[in-house]
Amino acid sequence: MCENWRTLKPGERIRLLCVPVSDLRQRERELQDGAEMAGWTADTLERILSIDPVVTIDHVDEYGMPWFRYELIGAEGVVEHHSLAIYDDESWERVARD
Repeated sequence: MCENWRTLKPGERIRLLCVPVSDLRQRERELQDGAEMAGWTADTLERILSIDPVVTIDHVDEYGMPWFRYELIGAEGVVEHHSLAIYDDESWERVARD
């Protein structure tokens, strides 16, 4: 059973399970259209999933959407700062508190 993303609060830890279907579809459309940086969100989430999929909710915006921050090492060792929202119920699960 999926949990509701609207219940997430700052400081909660979640495990990303997969790239949301909407992001995968967006990547397909952008690749077909030849968009610059096509599939950026899906690609970024795939990188996070391969490294460490446990993230901490940083804040909830004025629309109730929870966000997390993540730093990745990009090309030539440059640090990339990412801020991504959780907006679906199938791509994550809560991490049990110790």
